[in-house]
Amino acid sequence: MVSRCRVSYTDAQGIHSVELSAETLYDAIAQAVAEFRDDKTVSNPPSADTDFTVTVMRRPIEHIIRLKRVQEWSQPSTKGGPAETLRRERVRKMLGELKA
Repeated sequence: MVSRCRVSYTDAQGIHSVELSAETLYDAIAQAVAEFRDDKTVSNPPSADTDFTVTVMRRPIEHIIRLKRVQEWSQPSTKGGPAETLRRERVRKMLGELKA
């Protein structure tokens, strides 16, 4: 699976980073090294001892939820066990006394 990534490293000049798409971490680093080598603004391209940071950037997921649905979900229930009961109670307290 191809993922969008940011690959960066730090040297005496500061932080250098590039965004790209890659299938693996090694592929991401190899692509980044090639880009850093081609970039004329990077005077010291990475060497064999360079440590890279690879950040995988997932697509954001957007949800549209009506407040009424949240209010209904937060009503007392034993469904989902004790942990879910506590989550419902916490949400209910945050919402306070709202009119449906």
